[in-house]
Amino acid sequence: MGSDAETTMRAPAVEAERLPPVVTARVLFEPEGARPRPAVPIGKVPFTIGRSIGERGILLKDPRASRIHATFHPRGEGLVRLVDSSSNGTFVNGARLTEPRELEDGDVVRVGDSLVLVRVGPAAPPRDAAIPELEGRHPAMRALRHTIAAVGPTDAKVLIIGESGTGKELVARAIHERSGRDGRFIAVNCGAIPESLAESQLFGHTQGSFTGANKAHDGFLRAAMGGTLFLDEVGELSPVLQPKLLRALEERKVVPVGSTEPVSIDVRLIAATHRDLLAEVDAGSFRGDLYARLAGYLVHTLPLRDRAEDVLPLLRSFLGPDAPPLDADLAEALLLHPFRFNVRELKEIATQLGIDGAGLGRLTLPMIAHRLSRRTSRPPPPLPEIVTEVAPLSPKRPPPDRDELAALMREHDGNVSRVAHALGRSRRQVYRYLERFGLDG
Repeated sequence: MGSDAETTMRAPAVEAERLPPVVTARVLFEPEGARPRPAVPIGKVPFTIGRSIGERGILLKDPRASRIHATFHPRGEGLVRLVDSSSNGTFVNGARLTEPRELEDGDVVRVGDSLVLVRVGPAAPPRDAAIPELEGRHPAMRALRHTIAAVGPTDAKVLIIGESGTGKELVARAIHERSGRDGRFIAVNCGAIPESLAESQLFGHTQGSFTGANKAHDGFLRAAMGGTLFLDEVGELSPVLQPKLLRALEERKVVPVGSTEPVSIDVRLIAATHRDLLAEVDAGSFRGDLYARLAGYLVHTLPLRDRAEDVLPLLRSFLGPDAPPLDADLAEALLLHPFRFNVRELKEIATQLGIDGAGLGRLTLPMIAHRLSRRTSRPPPPLPEIVTEVAPLSPKRPPPDRDELAALMREHDGNVSRVAHALGRSRRQVYRYLERFGLDG
């Protein structure tokens, strides 16, 4: 079912799954341009949405919404069914609702020109901390900020795991700024260091130690003395350098190229990768002892496609306060876009909207339609598999029955991430299926 290290790394997510799940609905977009509303728990009785609701529900100021547009029917812990009662249709993830549908965590419901996000998760929200440079309303962002505040003042080495564009360097800088260390923050992209110069750049060299070494060089480890060295994409580190880095970390000393005298170092190390380093350890391409040394504390950054509540606020912050409002079609397309390159891609989209929408009264979908694709219809090619809270990219399949889920668990050796990928669901949803069917996860 996975190595001990893998089990340890995933334990916090599993523990969170054991909390009683609740279903919430949050209005992310309204035609009047109101700010996103707080999430509302659906509870145990029917919950309506429209221009004129019953005892419990969400009241919309949306001329295209019916009086009672749709109703959420709770069906037990973490389960809710959506029923359409409108004149112009209710849509889930861009598809019109033709019959009652069981909703899942992350589904986007369109009612008229309003967009509602459904979340299924623990009743108790994770603790938060004030870290302004890391925006986000998703519970995983709250937990991430709390983690940074907790781990920052310690001496623990940190390994950040996440896809490209999910803010791994921002997290590393935030940890350094809260560490109390007086030295510099030095960021190094391991994939960009020429192998022939890697040892010199990391550990330094003496004058004349090789052709072109006209003067001595401290190297990144000594440049970060008293501070933090951030090794981005540490999975790209040369196999030749891996044991040398391990030795430097264990002994807290480096030997510059051309010297025989070790130099003591006082450096906190933070590393990051988009790869599944445990799989690479199993394959023999990354040293297990180095992984154990780097992974004193593990942090995961969530893909933007799994943080729908953060997409529109981030876009507005990139566009600036004077940008025209978005129309509903554009907002829906953005919420359903897979964002293969995460926040970095959203910034590029904001740049194009800012240029094409200058002087106009509204930002519309045709401005960037060629850049967008919906998760439900055109999933992107899969990225290298990593261990994250939620990371499936495959198209959604119908919910599995007990036998199908058991067969998938056997087929993938109990790896919940791979089962989630095969089903096109989140790991969180797979854990719910396992609990529902009484299977061992």
